[in-house]
Amino acid sequence: MKEPNRNSTRQTAIDRRRFLAASGVSVAGLTGIAGCLGNGDDDGDDGNGGSGGGAVADADPIETPVDSTAINWDDLGDLEGEINVYSGRKRSQIDLVFKMLEEEYDGLTINRSYDDNDAQVNQLIQEGDATPADVFYSQDPGALGAVHDEGLVQQLPSDVVDAVPESYREPDGFWTGVSGRVRSIQYNSERWDGDADDFPTDIFEYATDPQFEGIISTRPNSGTFRGFIQAMVELEGEETTRQWIRDFMDQDPQLFSSGGDQAAAVNRGGDDDPIVALGNSYYAARIVNEDSSAPLRITFTEDDAGCLFSVAGVAVTNNVDDPELIAEFTRHLVAAEGQEFMMETNGEYPVVDGVEYVGPLPDLDELNPPQFNLSSFDMELQAARELLEEEGMLPL
Repeated sequence: MKEPNRNSTRQTAIDRRRFLAASGVSVAGLTGIAGCLGNGDDDGDDGNGGSGGGAVADADPIETPVDSTAINWDDLGDLEGEINVYSGRKRSQIDLVFKMLEEEYDGLTINRSYDDNDAQVNQLIQEGDATPADVFYSQDPGALGAVHDEGLVQQLPSDVVDAVPESYREPDGFWTGVSGRVRSIQYNSERWDGDADDFPTDIFEYATDPQFEGIISTRPNSGTFRGFIQAMVELEGEETTRQWIRDFMDQDPQLFSSGGDQAAAVNRGGDDDPIVALGNSYYAARIVNEDSSAPLRITFTEDDAGCLFSVAGVAVTNNVDDPELIAEFTRHLVAAEGQEFMMETNGEYPVVDGVEYVGPLPDLDELNPPQFNLSSFDMELQAARELLEEEGMLPL
């Protein structure tokens, strides 16, 4: 076992910020998965934990198990070896946490492949149990559900599963959320005539209140927007949701293809920019994290699909060479430093109760998202897509 290259618990927050300042967001020279992964020798693969033997769920913690009180990396086992990650998340959203882990452990290499979720899921289906991937990382519960439905992933360790509330993971532990975000109402405080208390707390009013006509926006091409629509269908019914889409389109909204661009436009505050946006909270959090004087503000609806809490998460493929390493890697993602890192760099929320939210947005305890089973999402969110196409919000 190598000598641990870890900071003390007392210095964790300080050193994490030093790391961010020193590393920035450059990913030049990082090793990609393409060209450096092979299928290897398939002899002996058992379809549940790889040729190395054993399932990830059976890999006991090297040191301390994680739990909902948030264990520190100092309490976990060292990460040594190679991990192959297929990521549906963008490089800019997640690469720094991988680099931080490699900085933390001298003997660790994380090979990563970045592509959109459709491409990654299709690749995993084509490769089957011969995939070189150990971990699939996605911001879409539907994509994680798709690889589970195809029988391509195995159960996670019980301590990892139990550390995360059931509504943020697959009920039987085949995937788990590792960070969260909330649907929100973003607005430019310098252009909005009023404050947060003047915004409706009912998502339906954003489609019918004339004060939002011509100044509101959203991003209908995203999986999270389709998730919002599908949640509305399940919570309110198809006809009510269809009418919401029609009414919202009558507001003459600006439709964006990028959540980052949408938040930037609201923050910019030009005459042609929207004043209000329906979007994921973390896009606003990133802007405010970088510039505390930004006019961008955020508020929330209550107990409806407009403030749906969703997750980015991970699943582990059936065939892994080192179940103990992969199990310990998932523990690091839900441990305190992994959770805090995603808050500080990506503006997201923790999914572990023992990690306190620190950021420019309200604490999750102050919000009132609806109770919703994220594992019910399918990959394409087809019912939501069809509604959006039929009502002209998405092209056919």
